[in-house]
Amino acid sequence: DDDVEWELQNNGLYIGSYSRILLLNSFVPVFAIVVFTVLALLPDLAWPIADLPSSYPSSFPFPLPEILISTSFFSLAHLLRVPLFSLASLLLSPEHACLASTFIHVLITNGLRLAALAILQVRHTMDYPIPTCQDPAFRTVWWLSLNFAEVLAAIVQGYEQLTLYRDVMVPEGRESEFLERLKSGSLDEPEPTLENPYSPQQGHETFEDELEGGEIRSVESRIDRGLEKLLVIKMRDELEDVYGVPVINIPVFVSCLQRFNSIFLSIGLTLLLSAAYLRSPLSLPLSDVSDLLSSRPVTDQLKSFIHTHMQSYDSSHIPFIITTPLVLLLHASLAALHTPTLLPRVGVHTAAYVGVLVGIMTFFAGLAVWGALS
Repeated sequence: DDDVEWELQNNGLYIGSYSRILLLNSFVPVFAIVVFTVLALLPDLAWPIADLPSSYPSSFPFPLPEILISTSFFSLAHLLRVPLFSLASLLLSPEHACLASTFIHVLITNGLRLAALAILQVRHTMDYPIPTCQDPAFRTVWWLSLNFAEVLAAIVQGYEQLTLYRDVMVPEGRESEFLERLKSGSLDEPEPTLENPYSPQQGHETFEDELEGGEIRSVESRIDRGLEKLLVIKMRDELEDVYGVPVINIPVFVSCLQRFNSIFLSIGLTLLLSAAYLRSPLSLPLSDVSDLLSSRPVTDQLKSFIHTHMQSYDSSHIPFIITTPLVLLLHASLAALHTPTLLPRVGVHTAAYVGVLVGIMTFFAGLAVWGALS
């Protein structure tokens, strides 16, 4: 009955089985593993390279450096979320501070993406003057964009949020029973009472007698349990303010879409940003291009490629100038959509569907700028 469910939810109780909810949410990590497996194999299947040289030592082979750097940079950016919000809160109202800290976090995240390219010296090890899927650098950028740590952190966070509802689940078929117990007040543990509370002296003596023999520890444990319950209730309320709905009411399908969005958006934005950066003289001065080419065997295919694209390299600041603001705007818009300011108004479902469209769009746009769709 909807009225019974509504009344239970108003009192912080939810109908369903906690173990069943955990079992259903196990599809989220399984789905993420399947997506990562497909994407990890995709470059070798769709854009094979006959010779894939590696500049890494045999004790630290590809793609371990890419995975470790992307994981480290994500961890750094993730840890900066709270300090950024705290700093913004000192200057702005909570709503504006949330949006401002989100935008600064987006700047830092994309700045670290560019820093990863510089650390790995992707531009200096490229076989072609401009980004192409036939270049080994494409594999480097691809593995940098596979945000394993971000997805893992989101999955762990999801399970931590579900644990907040472990003690407020009402088994199906027993809704009326719990509602009656709630109305009668028997759902909570009775608080200890003193005999003859109107006699302070007798009450004090009785209280001292009750505390003997370990009663102090019993009272302290009850106080601790009460504080833990209040803390959990506060955390649940804060989560529901962020999402607009209880976390356990978010369908598993939507949670899978969120992981899908995160993976594909990361790949798309990284491919777009890296292609613009690697075309720019910022990544490699023009004076070094001739030296770099002279150190490599020039095949007929490479000569044709240079003749076709070298002219565009001279004015290649333009793609970086155009792409970077667009990437920042797109990323910031999606990030703002998931802030407590906008997410309850938009809805978790709508935000997930918008994320799917944007993620797929950026993914194919990233492949296009690397020439992977031609």
